[in-house]
Amino acid sequence: MSTAAGLLGRIGRQMAVSDPGFVRLHKAAATALTVLLTIGVMIGFIAATGDALPVAVLGVIVSMQAAWAVKDRTVEGRLLTTFLLPLPAAGSMALASVLMPYGKLADVGFILVLFVAVWVRRFGPRGQALGMLGFISYFFALFLHVELRQLPSLVAAIVLGVAVAFTVRRWLMPDRPRGEVRRLARALRATSSWVLAVPGPDRAHDVEELRRRLARLADTGLLIEDWLDRNDASLHLDVTGHELSLKLFEAQIATEQLAIALWSLGPQTRWPPQLGKAMTAVASTLQDRPSAESLRAARRLAAEAARGEDSAGRSGLATLLALRVVQAHTAIHRITAHATADPSPSPVPKPHAEPEVSESRGLDPNTRAAIQVAVATSAATILGELVSPARWYWAVLTAFLVFTGVSTRGEILTKAGNRVAGTVVGVAAGVLLALVVGQRPVLQLALIVVCVFFAFWLVSVSYGWLAFFMTVMLAMLYGLLGRFSIDVLELRIYETAVGAVVGIAAAYFVLPVKTRATFVDAVERYLAQMSELIEESVEAVLTRGDGQDLVTHARALDTELQAVLTAGKPLVFGPTSRGRRGTRRLLRVLQVAGQSAHALARTGVNAAGMPPEQAPSPETAAALRDAAALVRERIDLAAKVVVGKGPVVLPERMVDSPVLDVLETAPNEPGPLRASVRSLSRLLRTIMELLG
Repeated sequence: MSTAAGLLGRIGRQMAVSDPGFVRLHKAAATALTVLLTIGVMIGFIAATGDALPVAVLGVIVSMQAAWAVKDRTVEGRLLTTFLLPLPAAGSMALASVLMPYGKLADVGFILVLFVAVWVRRFGPRGQALGMLGFISYFFALFLHVELRQLPSLVAAIVLGVAVAFTVRRWLMPDRPRGEVRRLARALRATSSWVLAVPGPDRAHDVEELRRRLARLADTGLLIEDWLDRNDASLHLDVTGHELSLKLFEAQIATEQLAIALWSLGPQTRWPPQLGKAMTAVASTLQDRPSAESLRAARRLAAEAARGEDSAGRSGLATLLALRVVQAHTAIHRITAHATADPSPSPVPKPHAEPEVSESRGLDPNTRAAIQVAVATSAATILGELVSPARWYWAVLTAFLVFTGVSTRGEILTKAGNRVAGTVVGVAAGVLLALVVGQRPVLQLALIVVCVFFAFWLVSVSYGWLAFFMTVMLAMLYGLLGRFSIDVLELRIYETAVGAVVGIAAAYFVLPVKTRATFVDAVERYLAQMSELIEESVEAVLTRGDGQDLVTHARALDTELQAVLTAGKPLVFGPTSRGRRGTRRLLRVLQVAGQSAHALARTGVNAAGMPPEQAPSPETAAALRDAAALVRERIDLAAKVVVGKGPVVLPERMVDSPVLDVLETAPNEPGPLRASVRSLSRLLRTIMELLG
């Protein structure tokens, strides 16, 4: 029994690491439940009205989109958007039914709807969800060759589908902020435990593996920050959002620094006794559900181990960092331990702030994408009909979807490739599964729901999974309708390929957004944010500034890093090995530099709480500012190298002394000054690696 419980515990912790807070799991389960309930409702609807089965299929598709596509940042916002979804869906359906008798005019209307569906993304998640429902409804009207007399039944199916989605979101599986933050805190402990699991002496220390773990830790921290953006922490916890943000930042940075310190010790068979005690305390603190007594005991053990340790030595530094990890994670656990229930959400959703208006110059990105989609879908309509007059809509669907959530040529190429690959493999799996299942309606319905769950659970891992499971679901659906055919599924491959090629062509030749230019812009913004964070952190060390402002700047740096990683992902799979290696190296250096900047910000946060009389002397302050200016100068130089702005004179060698010389102006003792010098020195070496 204990072995089985231990295995389940390990599986649960691994899931917590891969899906922090089970956010993806909750959304996929809610979508699958919505589809399941809608199937039951629509079966009753067509039985009562005598409508054809395709009407029920429309209700199911609309409910699936209503469950998944709504992504407003607040609970009330998501409910309001769901409530509004029937409007664009019914409007598109009505427009299609009016234009259908006029042949090609209906196709022109389709292109117009596609343009508007992309253009309204400028209004944020609500605009994107409403536009997607409008597109899906018009698309389905063309698929069914809707007549005006059928409109009441179809609108009723839309309303029923959305009503089911609203019911699931409002009552059956509502978003519960307190439960979510508690799960995210557990995920933070699980991820931290994984990050600190140093390989044994029989395994080499893979630095790339450490970087991957630290990146996962940063992602988990950002999810909690996202929760703080979407919720008023003071309504659900005993602290404000600012206070929780500070504790979270402390836990993340202390864990990062401890992991780096442990890995720097090398694959030793045994840690020094004091470090061993401290790590025992860390392990106790990072349990899935630590008790109050175990937390108190862990804190006492870590404090005892750290007593008398000096941060000058590697093992001593690791021991002191272990104490900080225990203290930080204990604080977060105490904050979230009682966040177990939520009051019901407000019954009357309220609209929130107006969407932000882009300040970028030139053509708005959403307008650009709308024009690209209009051109791509127009071409896909023509070419798709040449391949198959009856199945052309698959080409149009692919040409539209490859532009969803992406903007650059490389991103669109990657997404189109994933969709084609997922479709090809999905057709093979769907054919085999359909032959095995046969005509068993209950089993086919169950498999449809299972496919919906896994499609939306794994979509953030790879878009190819969504294409795969949607194709398998389509095979089950055709079997349920009695229209299963291998030839039809083969046509799906051809039409998907046509849509992908057309989408890629539109991305490359119609108002293209170059991948490398987007990546370079993201790197430039990231380095500029890092330079600003360095200046703010050093001023906090010297003048005891605002610690919360530093946390905000550090999170902004994390956000910019995510933008860099997203923009650089297509380049990592670029056509030339030299380009791939160069991009990977640049991303590695930027991530390491970000960790050093985090450590510097943490020093500033700690110094902000110290009395002004403990501030460094004017001589030390001037030396530290000069050292920070040197590092910022090197960062600006690195930005010019990446961006390629004009001739750049590289320094002949990296000189650490202007940074390390700061310590000669003050006593070399533990504290914010020495920690800031150490962070600046490490940051300087990292940036010089980029320049070298």
